[in-house]
Amino acid sequence: MNESDWKQYCVLRPVAHERMCARIMADVEKIVLDKSIEPYERIEASEELLKGGQKELYWAFGVFRFSRHEARSHLLGLCARELITAEELTWFSAETQEWVRHCLADREVHGIEDLEAE
Repeated sequence: MNESDWKQYCVLRPVAHERMCARIMADVEKIVLDKSIEPYERIEASEELLKGGQKELYWAFGVFRFSRHEARSHLLGLCARELITAEELTWFSAETQEWVRHCLADREVHGIEDLEAE
C-alpha cells in the first residue's frame, strides 16, 4: 500500500470500527426495546447479539495487525462489510480502488459469503 493510501486507511480504520460498534448496538437496542418479546427473552437475545457482535468485531479488526503490510487486505474486509462507503473508497489511489472492486466482484461471482473463507 502506498503512503497516501496508508494515510487514508489510518483515518478510516477507527471510523469503520465505530460504525461496526454502532451497527451492533443498534441491533441490540431493537431487541431490548421490543416490548412484544418477554423481558427474559430480550436479555437472552441481546446477549446472543452481543456475543455475535464481539465475534464479528474480532474477524473485522482483531485478526489484522495494524500494519501497512496488512492494510490492503483489511481495507477489502471493511469494504465487504460496508464499513467504508463508496465515496470514502474514492479517497484511495486508482490502483487500490480497482483492486478492491475486482476482489469484491470475484467474491460475488463465486458466492463467497465470508472473507475468512477465502
